[in-house]
Amino acid sequence: MSDILKYGNSFCVLPFIHKHIDLTNKRRVCCISSDGITEERLQGIRQDMLANLPVPECKVCANTELQKTVSSRQKVTAEWFRKRPDIDYDYPPEISYDLRYSNVCNLRCQMCGPVASSTWAKFLNKQDVYQTVEPDVFEVNPEAARIYLAGGEPFMVKSFSTLLNKIENRDCEIIINTNATILTEKMLSALERFTNVCFVLSIDGTGETIERIRTLCSWDIIQKNIDVLQSRLNPTLMVNTVLQRDNIDNIPELVNWIDSRGIAKWDAEILTYPDQYHYSNYTGTINWPNALWSAQCVTKNLQANSALKQIYSNLSDQS
Repeated sequence: MSDILKYGNSFCVLPFIHKHIDLTNKRRVCCISSDGITEERLQGIRQDMLANLPVPECKVCANTELQKTVSSRQKVTAEWFRKRPDIDYDYPPEISYDLRYSNVCNLRCQMCGPVASSTWAKFLNKQDVYQTVEPDVFEVNPEAARIYLAGGEPFMVKSFSTLLNKIENRDCEIIINTNATILTEKMLSALERFTNVCFVLSIDGTGETIERIRTLCSWDIIQKNIDVLQSRLNPTLMVNTVLQRDNIDNIPELVNWIDSRGIAKWDAEILTYPDQYHYSNYTGTINWPNALWSAQCVTKNLQANSALKQIYSNLSDQS
């Protein structure tokens, strides 16, 4: 495994066990790759990887490793090697899914748009408001080991609960990326069957901050819904935050809230689009307390820690 994970190698476990379907019904190697692939090309990618040849569809990870930075290829391959060391790469099983085939959503987040949000499409008077691929166009292995659901808002995608009810492996890891503003009984009931459920909560701030960034949401409802998820499903919770111009001042409060909830995992990434919301357009004076750097969610999540330090350093230099 150590040889395979070295910088510059091309092997990744995902083309062998994973299926990613996006809003256009395009299959890709993973969510990082922007290139659509056919079944024939998938076989070619597998052959190239086993021969350690370059794979153009995987240029993002290749470029990351050129900078001597750990890539998603390395992280996900190491994880699956530990979890499933018995995978036969000559006859690989399809056991991992990343499904994002609907844009049905109830929010109009300022860093989103009509492709991923039907509410944005309505607001902009788009002709094709709803972009949904019927799940019958592909089958999911009843013995799947991991299913990641996103959107849109997964709790509004009716077919997701139907899909989950077909999974026979109750130990399958179910990961749902949700804004936590809406819950449905069908989805909750479908999830109760599983022993390993994780919610990735899209939370960019507390109170007025999140209500401004994620237009049409209610902070009070979000907190109540998280209580329901915890009481009914006892899931793992992770917070996903888009660091941007409009939540700089609220970061200390958000950090305190994450720790008060006992949430161990925090993924905080710097916004890249739209440009006007990038943190470099922040016009205030950054005033993060020293205590922020000793918060549990900051010290235990290196990626979030690094992103915060980058922002603080750059904004402090500007003031």
